[in-house]
Amino acid sequence: MFKLIRHIKGYGLYAFFGPLLKLLEALMETFVPFIMSGIIDKGIKQGDSAYVLRQGALLVLIAALGWIFAISAQFFNAKASMGFGLNLRTALFDKILSMDMETVDRFTIPSLITRTTTDVTRAQTGLNMFLRLILRNPFIVAGAIIMSGVINVRVMIIYIILVPLIAMFFYLTLKFARPFYKRITSLIDSISTFCRENIIGVRSVRAFGMQKKECADFEEKTSDLFENQVKADRISALTTPLNTLLVNACVILVLIIGSSFVNGGKLLNGSIIALVNYLFQILLSVGRTATLMESFNKANVSSARIKEVLDCENTPLKSTETASSPEKVNETPEYEEGAYVAVEASESAQDDSIAADTAPEASGRPFVAFDNVSFSYGRNGKYALSGISFEVEKGASLGIIGGTGSGKTTLVNLLQGIYPATEGRVIIDGKDVAGIPAAELTKYFSTVPQKSILFAGTVKENIMFGNPSATDEDIKEALENSVSDEFVYKKEGGLSFLVEYGGRNLSGGQKQRLTLARAFVRDAEILVLDDSTSALDYVTESKIRKYVTSGKTRASTKIIVSQRISAVSVCDRILVLDEGKAAGFGTHEELLETCDTYKEIWLSQTGDLGEED
Repeated sequence: MFKLIRHIKGYGLYAFFGPLLKLLEALMETFVPFIMSGIIDKGIKQGDSAYVLRQGALLVLIAALGWIFAISAQFFNAKASMGFGLNLRTALFDKILSMDMETVDRFTIPSLITRTTTDVTRAQTGLNMFLRLILRNPFIVAGAIIMSGVINVRVMIIYIILVPLIAMFFYLTLKFARPFYKRITSLIDSISTFCRENIIGVRSVRAFGMQKKECADFEEKTSDLFENQVKADRISALTTPLNTLLVNACVILVLIIGSSFVNGGKLLNGSIIALVNYLFQILLSVGRTATLMESFNKANVSSARIKEVLDCENTPLKSTETASSPEKVNETPEYEEGAYVAVEASESAQDDSIAADTAPEASGRPFVAFDNVSFSYGRNGKYALSGISFEVEKGASLGIIGGTGSGKTTLVNLLQGIYPATEGRVIIDGKDVAGIPAAELTKYFSTVPQKSILFAGTVKENIMFGNPSATDEDIKEALENSVSDEFVYKKEGGLSFLVEYGGRNLSGGQKQRLTLARAFVRDAEILVLDDSTSALDYVTESKIRKYVTSGKTRASTKIIVSQRISAVSVCDRILVLDEGKAAGFGTHEELLETCDTYKEIWLSQTGDLGEED
């Protein structure tokens, strides 16, 4: 937990004064038994009412000061721990948003959610307990032992022997409980993942009647958590009864020894009461320290998980020498004209005519290029993309088509730097994507993802997510170009219509059109449409396709990913993917002649080869 202490920045004074005030509270507390013994031995026994009143008034003053110190300490400690939690959550959230998807996949989304919520809360609670008790408890133990020595040295020796023994007992108890807390945290991650999958896929679960099976699986996972939690709690629960047993045994021991001193005239009755009170203070403080250590157990486990996220680096591993060395990437960031082949075609497309057609045109260097790019999720050796090379000039349009699982979305993710290439280089504007800062890279793109994602808020707020500086005229134009104006202005409030979380109060087609409007309003050089019209009817899709290919969009270069051949056939160049490999690259007419995969897709969707028939 202390490795995260830098996140207390801005709340350091609260963290300093909180324990200091707790120390003053403890100082007040150690005086009370000593004063009480004087009241009994000197005031009550000798009938000195004035002494009793004076010492009673002193006790009231000490109690008042202790209360003031305690309340103030709680305030400062709460401010420090809550500020620590605020900074830690903010740092975690910032870190997660800056991660590449490969790193997110490694941690998993449910685990990151747990670390940002439950683990931060535990670390925050651990710090609060530390600030409250770290100075107070040792001071009370030391103060009580010293004050008992003032009364009777022999009793003080007994206390000095007892304290380490009791502390060792608590330490062993917590040591045995620690592995269970680690296991519990891991199980919470697993349950979060399971719940997330079932909540997102609740319709599929119901559609296939799998409620009983999923409930049984959930019960199995929670039972495992229950068993581990019970084991940990059983160990922790031993501390209370054994602590009580130790306290009472020690009290009996002190009374036995003290009574012999009283009978011998070496101690007074008030001194015995004071010694018993000091014993209680010692044992309760040791017990509270055990509670502190239990919180530390949980906080340390959670802190290690938090630190793991904060310290992780987005360091993509690449097989090629050029990509694996940051120095070499920086040395040669610029694109060298003619350096890349246009495509590694399959056997059906490997001929001289395709090589000629796919070579860079003399009008200028390519704006987007893939140089022998391969990619594997999780570095498991199975390539989702293999040996992809192509070039797209600025102002041109590229269509990407292929069957389900052919690697279309993966290619788009590599282009945007969401995942790093395993091998090869992805080039934008003459620069290797691996060497472009994330903030700069995102400015190139305006994207419509495969899954329509909307945020809770108004229609206008969702569209301005693409361009915060967009004017009302810009928004109106984007709505028209995405054919969203047909339904937006019919909704109550129009642009002020409130979209629910995830766009639950909109149809699939309406959500898709709003995500298109959000992309159209953005000032970016590359427009990426990743199967973004799959929920639209053919008439609406045709209108949007006409706008995208008309050259009126804000983006000069368009990359259109689709399973519909009608969506890509109008593009300047088409890349055909088949099981992660390039099966062809060229115009619609060229591919109908040279690429068997493309011809199969065309025939399956249209049943016509035009002039070929």
